[in-house]
Amino acid sequence: MSPTVKMKLLAASLLVLLLAAFAQQTGASAALVARVALGVAAAGGLGVWMLRARGRSGSGRPFQLPPRLSVAARTGLSPRCGVALVEADGGRYLVAYGDGFAQLLSGLPSRPPVQARSGRRPPVRRVSRKGGRS
Repeated sequence: MSPTVKMKLLAASLLVLLLAAFAQQTGASAALVARVALGVAAAGGLGVWMLRARGRSGSGRPFQLPPRLSVAARTGLSPRCGVALVEADGGRYLVAYGDGFAQLLSGLPSRPPVQARSGRRPPVRRVSRKGGRS
């Protein structure tokens, strides 16, 4: 629940009253108690800010598992039908869907095959203007 402005003002006034009562009870100066409380609050705020900033950076983030279900690709076949490639728990599924139906095709390879590329280009056949090959 997010604190409202009214709740924040009430908490601040209660804190001022507690500081005044504490200063009067201990015999310390009210200004000294307020300075110490302000310093503690500033140090705490700085600590919270540093923790949040660390959480936003990539180094302090805890390990997260990949999503169990994701749509890899989707295309429409008609205004009311489509096909989607879905990855779920490490498997790939082809789903055909539309108004009132969906069909699942399993058994797809988990990853598409990768073709090896050689460093050289395939030979180019040249055709002369006379129609013969050179």
